[in-house]
Amino acid sequence: MWWTSLKIVLLYFAIVITLVLIVKQFVDLNLLFQFIFDKYSDGFILILFLVSESFLGMIPPDLFMIWTTKFNSPLALLAILGVLSYIGGFVSYLIGYWLSKKPKIKAYTEGVLERYILLVKKWGWAFIVISAIFPFSPFSMVVIAISLLKYPFKLYLLFGITRIVRFLVQGVFYMNLINMDKFLN
Repeated sequence: MWWTSLKIVLLYFAIVITLVLIVKQFVDLNLLFQFIFDKYSDGFILILFLVSESFLGMIPPDLFMIWTTKFNSPLALLAILGVLSYIGGFVSYLIGYWLSKKPKIKAYTEGVLERYILLVKKWGWAFIVISAIFPFSPFSMVVIAISLLKYPFKLYLLFGITRIVRFLVQGVFYMNLINMDKFLN
């Protein structure tokens, strides 16, 4: 599991750095982000982020992390995004719980997916932590799935905190990458 996690991290860094170098040649990112950030209010962006994180994470959180660089105190905004993502996970857990009460879904999870319930009870913490920390992982969908498979809510709340850590660490990485922009020109 650790080797797979390391490969995911290395692949992520390779993809991000490659994309940054390629996009720098063809797109003025500052102009693009400035257009988006000026068009919408900060409150709207935060609400949009919470909704996205609650319902399948349709908008990549990385875009919101980049948005924080426009503020004087981006770390505070990164922490707020982390907390909002954690709350979004809470909403996702409730969605999974609600779905698990539907007769057809309950019958399916207890019948077809019964063998996975024991797996999730044993390794659910790892699913939560990996999906919370690593980019390109569907955090909201994982939380809905573990909720459907009866993972204890208190344990989700404990391990889900790692989502906040991801936003702080990855956000600082983006801030440093954006600041490196001066050296790449």
